[in-house]
Amino acid sequence: MKIADILTLVIGVIAIALAVYFFFWKYKTAASVHGDPKYLWMAIGATVVAFLCALAFFVKRVNKEEEIHITQ
Repeated sequence: MKIADILTLVIGVIAIALAVYFFFWKYKTAASVHGDPKYLWMAIGATVVAFLCALAFFVKRVNKEEEIHITQ
């Protein structure tokens, strides 16, 4: 694995942890009955970052090996 892959993976895992923290902990335990929308937006942002990291990680893996032609 390259350092870029590891960095993408680490940032994605941290973003998932932050999304869970902001949504399930901070948003659900806010003083308001409906929760604090600030934490909801932070959770959505962290989820988007995690999705983009996962997308970048898996897009690099597609077609990594050269195709073997039938005539070879």
